[in-house]
Amino acid sequence: MKQSTFFFLIISLFFGTCAKAQSIEELIRFANQQFDQGKYEIASCEYNRAYFLGYEKRDELLFKIANCYYHQHDYDLAGKFYDRAYLNSTHDSLKNEAIIAKSLSLLLSEKYLLAIAELFNFTEETTKDQQIKAHVIRGISHYQLNEDSISHSEFYQLLNLANAPDSAYLLLDNEFSHIHKYKKKYNPKRAYIMSAIIPGSGQFSSGAYRDGTNSFLLIGGLYLVSLRVMGLYSFWEAAILLLPWVQRYYIGGMEGAKEHALSKIEAKRYQSYLTILNITDPFYEP
Repeated sequence: MKQSTFFFLIISLFFGTCAKAQSIEELIRFANQQFDQGKYEIASCEYNRAYFLGYEKRDELLFKIANCYYHQHDYDLAGKFYDRAYLNSTHDSLKNEAIIAKSLSLLLSEKYLLAIAELFNFTEETTKDQQIKAHVIRGISHYQLNEDSISHSEFYQLLNLANAPDSAYLLLDNEFSHIHKYKKKYNPKRAYIMSAIIPGSGQFSSGAYRDGTNSFLLIGGLYLVSLRVMGLYSFWEAAILLLPWVQRYYIGGMEGAKEHALSKIEAKRYQSYLTILNITDPFYEP
């Protein structure tokens, strides 16, 4: 009797384990379907259930959960799960993929220095594709930090790894050459000083002709009114009456000229950024 009871327990345990394993596999398949359909919130819940039920490939599952949060634009939570996938994995390939994914999450959160720092955790066994993606992330991050020479170097190395044609190198060099000229052409300090000497001239230098004309006419009009008041009364009375207005619009015009120049540089840099991505996009998989 005891022996039959023992075998019954063994058989029950065996089938119970098989049923549990089958249940988890079905859960994973369902979660994968939801992910493929873009239902990331549902997929993340199902992956989490599979994780707590004891799915064996914990590193892969954590990576899948992180991907769900990434596609939901919850980059902080995605980063935490990419970290857990990295720590639970013994495979260099998955570790490096987790590093790249977390670095990209930091990049999209505009945490550019952290995105660059994360890539220092790469293991030695990096694939060519992983190296190319790392150059893309570093290139974009350094560009956003206005470190253009480093960014240029990173994109250059990307093209080199991808065996890009000479035409791509030439286009990249030309675009970074344009970026270097923007700071000289639309120099904010020069625009500020120009408007201090001749009101409106700083805005003209950055192409803001309407604002430059308004500033010139306004400051000029106040100056003429000041002369008229001084003619009727005295210098001190004119100064007390009109100086605050002249000072307000005069300094405001100088600051406006500086802001226009900065805005022009940013607009030009953004167009160059899009051009750089168009140049390099054919040579890597997103």
